[in-house]
Amino acid sequence: MNILIPKELRYFSDETHTELPDSVSSYPYFLYELNGEKPWEWEKSGLPLLESAWNEMEKALDEKQRDRNKDVKKEVDALLAMFFMALFWTNGQPSAPVLWKEKEANFVVKPINFLERFTYIDSRPYTYMAYRQLIELMTELKKAAAVYAIRKSR
Repeated sequence: MNILIPKELRYFSDETHTELPDSVSSYPYFLYELNGEKPWEWEKSGLPLLESAWNEMEKALDEKQRDRNKDVKKEVDALLAMFFMALFWTNGQPSAPVLWKEKEANFVVKPINFLERFTYIDSRPYTYMAYRQLIELMTELKKAAAVYAIRKSR
């Protein structure tokens, strides 16, 4: 089934149409937004949906780094997409990676120094240091989301 990719999801490509991905780790990544589901309205902001795919991509990237394989675009892009999903979903919104700079100031849930750190990642995403920083940001985002959920429930 050929689907339209909305402008706000065209962070990785300028393609306007593509096939619906099989998972969140396959291009065009944003499976839930593309098929009309709203995980940001679900329990834990849909973060459990990303867990296994994130771990799988992180492990694949670790193996490539260990083997000094520089062909990491597929894995890094998938991790970036999942980070965007987590970031937007924990803030109660559908993913819109193209608009992250504009929306960042209004995010209630985000890691400390997010703007500076993610700007670094965005400028050189396929480097080892950027990948490590992305892993740290996701860990911190999960913690911030958990703290926010506890505070919100009180």
